[in-house]
Amino acid sequence: MVAIVGGLKRGEREYLEILKSYKLKGKVYNTQCPDFCKKIKNCEMCIIFTNLVSHNLLNSCNKVCKTQNIPIIHLNNNGISKLKENLEKNYK
Repeated sequence: MVAIVGGLKRGEREYLEILKSYKLKGKVYNTQCPDFCKKIKNCEMCIIFTNLVSHNLLNSCNKVCKTQNIPIIHLNNNGISKLKENLEKNYK
């Protein structure tokens, strides 16, 4: 599973469709939810849209990913093209 942290609420469906095109399952977390750290603990990769996420959520995500050795991709832009570009590099 790929965890997408941040991003636009209206773009959730598109993010998940892009993941599906690479045969990946994913979950989008736009806001801090209960037991967030437990939910992303078992993901295989974490993609963070840094311009649309709170500092608290970003810090929590980075902490969990470092302790669990989960690869993190930081994207400054919330665009679909940047997500596709990074998935192309990692899952070609």
